[in-house]
Amino acid sequence: MQRIIQFFSQRATTLFFPMALILYDFAAYLTTDLIQPGIINVVRDFNADVSLAPASVSLYLAGGMALQWLLGPLSDRIGRRPVLIAGALIFTLACAATLLTTSMTQFLVARFVQGTSICFIATVGYVTVQEAFGQTKAIKLMAIITSIVLVAPVIGPLSGAALMHFVHWKVLFGIIAVMGLLALCGLLLAMPETVQRGTVPFSAVSVLRDFRNVFRNPIFLTGAATLSLSYIPMMSWVAVSPVILIDAGGMSTSQFAWAQVPVFGAVIVANMIVVRLVKDPTRPRFIWRAVPIQLSGLATLLLGNLLLPHVWLWSVLGTSLYAFGIGMIFPTLFRFTLFSNNLPKGTVSASLNMVILTVMAVSVEVWPLAVVSRRETAVSPAGSGGRGDCGLHPGDTITARAPA
Repeated sequence: MQRIIQFFSQRATTLFFPMALILYDFAAYLTTDLIQPGIINVVRDFNADVSLAPASVSLYLAGGMALQWLLGPLSDRIGRRPVLIAGALIFTLACAATLLTTSMTQFLVARFVQGTSICFIATVGYVTVQEAFGQTKAIKLMAIITSIVLVAPVIGPLSGAALMHFVHWKVLFGIIAVMGLLALCGLLLAMPETVQRGTVPFSAVSVLRDFRNVFRNPIFLTGAATLSLSYIPMMSWVAVSPVILIDAGGMSTSQFAWAQVPVFGAVIVANMIVVRLVKDPTRPRFIWRAVPIQLSGLATLLLGNLLLPHVWLWSVLGTSLYAFGIGMIFPTLFRFTLFSNNLPKGTVSASLNMVILTVMAVSVEVWPLAVVSRRETAVSPAGSGGRGDCGLHPGDTITARAPA
């Protein structure tokens, strides 16, 4: 018995804490990815306008920004452990509350609260990983965490589409609530404390001073701008693709789910390359080598849609190439930006996440507005004829439909 206790105590930080954090992060991703194929059903169940569908994502991101300013400095002063554990509890309760929603407004409020999980995970959880492990190990561990968590955008739409043939969409949030509860238990048992409590008093003056010093650091500003702007194409795809492919393009939920696989699969492959093949991911030259991949993806996306408009294959291919480049640079660039100064890392992480999430939330709102404004010339599958599916297959085109 003593050997078993010793085994678990020795591996609590190195194994079980990352596992609990991954489960928490994975569940947070699933609240968006599992429900995305059925978000149109959610809107219709509540008799709401379909233009509110992207708000499920944008309000989730808004929740992710709401507490950044507080949680970073708070975790610097009272410790990482109590803050992250409280976040896991709030997330679990918010997912369970979705089962009781009776209107679109209530659903969106629950999504906002669920989004606060981003604050806790990114501002406190990821910083704890960086502080608990050495530089190279932390970068590779972050790549592993990202790879596993990003299975959610791959299997989430597929699983969600399949499950919604048998159960109501609210059941999916019940499943996620159970996952959140398991993650909470894991954090309670295995999460280490990486800061000394009470060394810095919590006051508005000290918090504002720390934030001011962070935003005066040019290296931090460069890293934050690079990371945030890099995520615009990815988040635009997450928010807009259901409207384009399902509501306007006529794809079934399963076809839509399969269209997500190459995009998020590319990020996973890139992270695995960082873990397995790159001996020293801490070198700045490594970041520069990933830039041409991102540019190639953007070129494919833009030129493909200009030369062959309304062919959805170009959107998937270009976004996938771009996603591969993101997966290559994120773990390294995140650590470089986080350790660009000697300020408390909770505050630095909060500042970084506020910049990233602000840019992402704006991009999620801007693109859907552009798409919805063109709904009068919405697209329909070409050549579907009498087929039972939507008629969209690789290489098929989507043509404009006259307004009703």
